[in-house]
Amino acid sequence: MKSVTTEFSLLSYLKIIISTGSITEAAAELYLSQPYLSRYIKDNEKKLGFQLLNRQTRPITLTNSGVKYLQGLEKIESSYSALLSESIKYSKNKKQISIGINEVLASRLLPEILSAYKQGFPNKSQRIFIEENYSNALENDLLEKEIDLHIRLLPIFSNKISYQKLFKSPIYLIADKTFLLFKKNNHKILSVEIIDREKWEKMKFIFLYPGSGFSRLVDSFLNNHKIIVQNSFKIRSLETAANLAYEGLGCTFIPSFYLKQNFDSSKCNIFKLSEDIFSVQLVIAFLRDMNLNEETKKFIKEVVKYYKNKK
Repeated sequence: MKSVTTEFSLLSYLKIIISTGSITEAAAELYLSQPYLSRYIKDNEKKLGFQLLNRQTRPITLTNSGVKYLQGLEKIESSYSALLSESIKYSKNKKQISIGINEVLASRLLPEILSAYKQGFPNKSQRIFIEENYSNALENDLLEKEIDLHIRLLPIFSNKISYQKLFKSPIYLIADKTFLLFKKNNHKILSVEIIDREKWEKMKFIFLYPGSGFSRLVDSFLNNHKIIVQNSFKIRSLETAANLAYEGLGCTFIPSFYLKQNFDSSKCNIFKLSEDIFSVQLVIAFLRDMNLNEETKKFIKEVVKYYKNKK
């Protein structure tokens, strides 16, 4: 039986291979040799009894078994993180900052947010506790005072929660050939100013599982515009959904921080939606009546300042 560490290493390696589309490029990003990474994946495929990667395609893609296995590993990772989080809660001190962040946002934004705080306080050895989960679960944790802060998307419906804005992100549609506005070998990112419902309804769509703030916003957009789409896949991770769409395996919405400027236009087109049609607002939320400690206030101030200066 594999160790949890081994499984998570494989998960990390597979994500980077699919993201870069090449074992050679992934090895460079991981600071590993290409032969080592290639052998590592092949050894795991041999132990599992099935192929994870389709090496005949360029860029490299996951096999159907690989997609299922990756989804399974992501669920294991989430459960392990939750277990670890619960254990750490019992030993955390009063000065520790506990932050919840939506799984959809964490992989792209968490490194940037923590770096912004560290840059503001380079000599501070502050312990920061991170909990990744769905938005609705984290909102409940915030209301129960199990976390201090929640990095999330608007809207927020509870009047017990206050927030400070970080930044607004435009939304992009990664579309395959099932989208009627698709044009093969179109390398430009096209703008969408109005929604012509008839041209949207035949596309095969990659949905996220319910529970995340972003999945609720996507559902709301489709319902408001009375767009009925075909369900191609249902995925837990937005990163996985985006990578499937970049491979021409369906259509999905992404915030700007998941956008790839270099994409294979024979497989997908990318459309930028007008912010009047669809955009998302990222905020850092906290309890309205909570007496935040000084460390938490400094964290909020530094992260807000970082995104204000980034505009």
